[in-house]
Amino acid sequence: MTSDAASPLINISHEILAAIQSRDRVALERVLLDDFAHIDETGRRHSRTDFIEAILSAGYQIERLSFDAIAVELIGDIAIVCGVQRGTVALDGGQRVEGRTAFTDIFLRGVSGWRLRLATSAELPAE
Repeated sequence: MTSDAASPLINISHEILAAIQSRDRVALERVLLDDFAHIDETGRRHSRTDFIEAILSAGYQIERLSFDAIAVELIGDIAIVCGVQRGTVALDGGQRVEGRTAFTDIFLRGVSGWRLRLATSAELPAE
């Protein structure tokens, strides 16, 4: 896809990572549709409320969250954003853990712009 068409979705994806890292409820609520769902690597479905609460109450500090790879596919008013994200967290006690996650995000374009409807993620093995 052309970078001009993909650019807003890549920007929103970066905003989501920043909101997760800073635990910004308002930013997350702004971008997640009311019927948003997250499906984890076990196939378990998490509601918008559960997803946000899990981020806000996580027992670790996210030190870094970034994309190793990101791709956008646009199909009318639906966008599929997928790739690999990498994060470093500090656990209680000071231990740092780095992980990589494969993700697929489905965005819908409405009158208020692009908003996230569905997200899937799966941890990747250590490099």
